[in-house]
Amino acid sequence: MNLSKSFIPTAAQVKFLERGLTFIPRPNKFDWEELQRDTHKYHRRLKLLDYFDYNTDDNHQPFTLPSTWEPKTSQIDGRIRRLIRTDKNTLHNHQIHTDREDNLTHVERQAIQQLKNNPHIIIKPADKGSKIVILDKHQYMYEANRQLSNTKHYKPIENSIQPQTQTQLRTIIKRLYDQHYITAKQRDFLYGTDTPRPRLFYLLLKVHKEPGTWTIPFEVPPGRPIVSDCNSESYNISQYIDHYINPLSTRHPSFLRDTYHFMERIGPIVVPSNTHIFTIDIDSLYTNINTATGIQAIRNIFKRYPDNTRPDTEILQLLEISLTSNDFLFNDHYYLQVEGTAMGKKFAPAYANIYMAEWEREALAKCPYQPTFYYRFLDDIIGAWPHDIQLFTDFMNILNSHHSSIKVKYTIHPQEVNFLDTTVFFSNNNQPQKTLHTRVYFKPTDTHALLHKHSYHPKHTFKGIIKSQIIRFYRISSCKQDLDYAINTLFNAIRRRGYSKRFLRTIKKTTHWQSSLPFIQPSQTTSNHPPLLISLF
Repeated sequence: MNLSKSFIPTAAQVKFLERGLTFIPRPNKFDWEELQRDTHKYHRRLKLLDYFDYNTDDNHQPFTLPSTWEPKTSQIDGRIRRLIRTDKNTLHNHQIHTDREDNLTHVERQAIQQLKNNPHIIIKPADKGSKIVILDKHQYMYEANRQLSNTKHYKPIENSIQPQTQTQLRTIIKRLYDQHYITAKQRDFLYGTDTPRPRLFYLLLKVHKEPGTWTIPFEVPPGRPIVSDCNSESYNISQYIDHYINPLSTRHPSFLRDTYHFMERIGPIVVPSNTHIFTIDIDSLYTNINTATGIQAIRNIFKRYPDNTRPDTEILQLLEISLTSNDFLFNDHYYLQVEGTAMGKKFAPAYANIYMAEWEREALAKCPYQPTFYYRFLDDIIGAWPHDIQLFTDFMNILNSHHSSIKVKYTIHPQEVNFLDTTVFFSNNNQPQKTLHTRVYFKPTDTHALLHKHSYHPKHTFKGIIKSQIIRFYRISSCKQDLDYAINTLFNAIRRRGYSKRFLRTIKKTTHWQSSLPFIQPSQTTSNHPPLLISLF
């Protein structure tokens, strides 16, 4: 989607971009160093399995760097020693030549460099639907500055406050070590690097919104703000917080883990024939979570589920610092987030989930009329309304007025609604009671931009991607007609991405046969026999 007013891409640039951001060009030369690193990892794994008698239990202590220890060659089985020696000799004595043709023309490789070196445009993935969006740089800056000028959520600061924040965090981490909640290795891991990387702000563009409602209608779409937290002073600490609050974020009645969990929960439900089905969407949840209320929600759930091995006081202190000292860099200027949490924090989904569980527990208690069922996946809610439709308006007014920062939008329909990647609909409409069924839902902006067939990936990757999609469709679709429609829609779209009819037809045939069988759980049995050893070369 080219929204730029000054840039018109060439045919080669369009052809390259249409292959998607997951497309990998064939390397110009073979990376021997990478091969040697990967071979060493493979050999080390074999050594460890043999040394520990093929016990694959992962006893890695959380919040520590991965171990680099490996057994000496003299401590392992002779068959593995011979395999390793054969691999090394082959690497030393033979050249490896790839037999795959270049997947880009010379003109397309030039197009990559032209796009990369153009300082006047911004290329970003869309927030939903797999599109690639091109804007003029000033268009992107306009939307970013619009959001950052919102003093309710952000304020400009002169310099980064990471050094002060790092000192505060390390003081708490040292206290956790002194109180024996963590080991020395965990303490060093949580300390992080002495020179943390600045957090970086960027936008994912919401081109799926109605163009007439964009920031500048039909020209500049709104953006979803993301703050990359990688290798910041609180990056490892965010993992520590998430370790304790994530298990608690699932302990509420409305919790949905994913689409399949949702289907399990609605499967046995039978409702009266006059029931409507509705969905609710929370408007900009992450940035609208009141910090004090959010921290209180975590405090409340700690009290509800006490744990003597959990350092509640220190976790709450680390959480508060992470939320109130979340500074970041954009366009060479520093900003501080003063409300809400940033998408990019490891603990953000669990934190938002717990906040919403507290919100809905209080809000629903105010409602004299309740839904037949009410389930939520983060900020997406679905339910069934068995009462008069006017009472549903009252229900929504109560939810919207419960907390000033949380506003909801809804859709209600007597027959069907779209939720997550499904369309949920009623059957048995002429009966006193009716049941719920599902089929695959494709968003209007869905381009079905799966991995391009000419990408420089292992050949089995393409088969696995298509097969996984067919199995997903099979599990979501309530009848064969809906399944066939979903598969045909996907196949018609990805034929333009280099997939042949024969290739797709073969995968569909074999996957149908396998997916018609009951899903089998992985075997719980283990074997102490050594694995079959096969040389890499």
